[in-house]
Amino acid sequence: MRKTPIAEWLLTLFAGRERAAAIMGDLEELAATRGSLWFWTAYARTLVTLGWRTPVAFLIAMVSMRFIFRAVVPLLEAHHITHFLEGGLFGVYNLHVRLINWNLTLVMARFLIFALPFVAVRFGLRNRLTQLTCALLLIAVPVYSLRPWVMDLSGILIVTAIVAALIVPHWRRPMIVLAATCVTATAAVATCFYILVGVFHQNILIWIKFCMWICEAIGFALAVIVCVYLHGWLLERPPISDRTIA
Repeated sequence: MRKTPIAEWLLTLFAGRERAAAIMGDLEELAATRGSLWFWTAYARTLVTLGWRTPVAFLIAMVSMRFIFRAVVPLLEAHHITHFLEGGLFGVYNLHVRLINWNLTLVMARFLIFALPFVAVRFGLRNRLTQLTCALLLIAVPVYSLRPWVMDLSGILIVTAIVAALIVPHWRRPMIVLAATCVTATAAVATCFYILVGVFHQNILIWIKFCMWICEAIGFALAVIVCVYLHGWLLERPPISDRTIA
């Protein structure tokens, strides 16, 4: 057999299970008379043709995220949190809960700033995952104003929107894909940073920017793989009622 599980899985990642199976079958049939070299050349050409959107979308998302955090976010950070701890919707007696809420919203906003350009380029503007990501980003990004009442409201609306998306059948699968991608990115970045802290140890402050860049690149790359795979599995497969035995 010329095809391998890894080759077929990689093609499935970009083309979907049914289409990838059909492509691999055609390549195998033609390779019977043209040889292994032709098979792998045609496979590589097919992979590039089908898969160019993912790496291009990843690069655009990384560049966009860098630009936003250097040019846009500083405009929102007009005040510092500690100067306004007495403000907000819940008062200082819930400070610990609020800090948890703020941090989670900040993590979510950072991920969404990366995710929106990626899914927009990779899947298109009319895709449900893109539309959901855009809506959540509009809700989350005000958290960078660092105004307590805005951060409180942003956190509440984010939780409400996520719960609503999980309840509504039309948006449940896009929300599952987005949540799994976010968890993967966050866990991968945190794990990678923990490893690099152990490597650089006392020099971590000197290399902090380099470490964060490496961690984000690795974490978001893994998240992209999860996103594309789950999108193909949950959002591109036809409903059960539309499938046939054949």
